[in-house]
Amino acid sequence: MAVLYLLSMLKQVIGVLVVAAVATGGDAFWYEMGVRHRMTAGALHGALLLGAVGLVLGWISNRPIQGLIAGVGAGVAGAMAYYGMVAMGGRDASLMAMVAAWAAVWLMLAVLDGRWLRAPALRTWPEILTRGIAAAVLGGLAFYLMVGILWDHDREAGKNYLLQYGAWLVAWAPGMLALSSKFKV
Repeated sequence: MAVLYLLSMLKQVIGVLVVAAVATGGDAFWYEMGVRHRMTAGALHGALLLGAVGLVLGWISNRPIQGLIAGVGAGVAGAMAYYGMVAMGGRDASLMAMVAAWAAVWLMLAVLDGRWLRAPALRTWPEILTRGIAAAVLGGLAFYLMVGILWDHDREAGKNYLLQYGAWLVAWAPGMLALSSKFKV
């Protein structure tokens, strides 16, 4: 029993390391290639990044393909929610749209993880909601604390991708651990 618990924890740690690497790779692509911030690029980025998150959640639940599908869906839906809110509220709504889309993505992932990836051992709706809110709040706080590193746009200085990777580790870990933890809530 202890060995299974340790293996589960190891999967969670490896998962966060992988997602941080995908996020850093995405940043490098946007930065080095000078990708313009457009809806198509954002949706593709969301699909790739959240596809990695879903793949990890699926791997932890022994359903990686379903996890990948769930993650891609959540990533595209989150990107579309963001761009829809910005289209309605203008550029001034960008920060609020980011926060709302971030929370929506974590809630979607919590539902997909708890009701699909963990089948037949489904999580209860209160547990799904608790985990989704914890992921959104704790992940949002961690992201907020790292945003100065993650979105520093000083092209003259270049990027320190090792520092970027560390910031993504901090930003992604709370949300992913809130969803994938074996602890009962």
